[in-house]
Amino acid sequence: MEKTMTESAKALVETWYGTGNTALLAQDIVWTVLSTFPEGGRYVGRKAVEEQFFPRLTAHFSEYVTHPHSFTAEGNLVAVTGIYRVRTKQGRPGDIAFAHFWTVRDGQISALQQVADTAAIQELLAGGEQAA
Repeated sequence: MEKTMTESAKALVETWYGTGNTALLAQDIVWTVLSTFPEGGRYVGRKAVEEQFFPRLTAHFSEYVTHPHSFTAEGNLVAVTGIYRVRTKQGRPGDIAFAHFWTVRDGQISALQQVADTAAIQELLAGGEQAA
């Protein structure tokens, strides 16, 4: 039985979280991160995500792992909630809530809109303790 668009989109995004394989991203992906998040902004193209966003973001942390908790899909849109489990270079740990909104086109991920608890991550990076 053939998968529906919704099932295919959800499976593709789940695969992204499991592998981080940037080949799943469209060459012209639009990757948007809140401006108040570390290295936030708009990155256009797979190369910008690979060579600019991820290296700059992960430079702030000794550990940065994305833990998705729920997936909701409709058509080619997939919403994911979860936490970023991070540890700063100074050793401060934190769990930062996020929501990711993905768009899938022609079997590849074509867009990401990220929303996260930017106050908590900024506090953590500034040297404060994350609120429980």
